[in-house]
Amino acid sequence: MRTNKWRLFMLGILIFLTGTAFQTISATEKLNTTQLDSAMAYPFELKDRNGKLIRMSDFKGKVVVIDFWINRCAPCLALSEPLAKIRKYYESNKDVVFIDINLDDDVDVWKNCLDHGDVLKDRTYYYTDSLSISLSTAPKGFYHPITSYYNMKGVPRWIIIGKEGEILERNPPRPLPEKNGIESAGSLRFKALINEYLLSSSKKAKVR
Repeated sequence: MRTNKWRLFMLGILIFLTGTAFQTISATEKLNTTQLDSAMAYPFELKDRNGKLIRMSDFKGKVVVIDFWINRCAPCLALSEPLAKIRKYYESNKDVVFIDINLDDDVDVWKNCLDHGDVLKDRTYYYTDSLSISLSTAPKGFYHPITSYYNMKGVPRWIIIGKEGEILERNPPRPLPEKNGIESAGSLRFKALINEYLLSSSKKAKVR
């Protein structure tokens, strides 16, 4: 009887310590996030589908378009085609990098969506493609510190980062689908933001 009570007591202590450790880790993450320069991109370290660790710092000197999404997000899927065309537009421009970050908490769900797409109105859509670097925040999912850093309330969401890691746009225009073969105003403005920055940074480089 005493042995059982002792085991229950020790189990209670273990649960308490585990909970305390989790709270400490969460508090540390929040503290580190608030200490970051809010004008700069979040210094993420995330894995691609092959387990390779990818860092924000890997892309210094590039304009980076970060695209956040989740599985079964109808608005995300509806914008997959205009986003694919924008990526294609910059395919030969080595100064522009596209990164899509999945916010599901299950790696298998993310990989399945990459491989098999998702269905919207009886049609299969692939949210991303080979022109984008695909990363995941699993197992934290939407509760990863990157979402609070960018004050995200939902998806789809895009962040445009400059060559020195500075945040250029937190809420760029939404690139909507074409109508009657005419590119949407949102898509045109989206590209214009990137092009204007590329032009201005090129002029600065020549002055130096």
